[in-house]
Amino acid sequence: MEKPKPHPHVVNPKDLLKKEKSFNDKFAVWIATHVGSMYAFYLFNVIALLSAKAAFQTHNLVPIVNWISSNWIQLVLLPAIMVAQNVAQKATDAKSEADHMTLTYLANLQDEQMVELKNQSRVLDILRKAKTS
Repeated sequence: MEKPKPHPHVVNPKDLLKKEKSFNDKFAVWIATHVGSMYAFYLFNVIALLSAKAAFQTHNLVPIVNWISSNWIQLVLLPAIMVAQNVAQKATDAKSEADHMTLTYLANLQDEQMVELKNQSRVLDILRKAKTS
């Protein structure tokens, strides 16, 4: 489907987000992009596994649970969850763009149909006047 011509009543979702980004916004995006990557997942996995041996050698449940909750869940799964969210966001963005294109097409089509209806009304008026004269 080719991109339809813009319509004054249909706003692209990307245009809603266009605003000047502050340093904090840019830094947060940079952090999320780098921490939410599979490279960070693998790196954090190695870091977590380095301390796993010490936790399991204690044969004590508290250090093992502590390692699982602090190292594994927080350190390793956070990037994996962020990657999954990024993948889901890309799908949502693609759907949003497709919806925008469809709405723009329909709005333009409706405008064209309204012009045709007005033209038909004019022709009918001319025919009515011709019939009565």
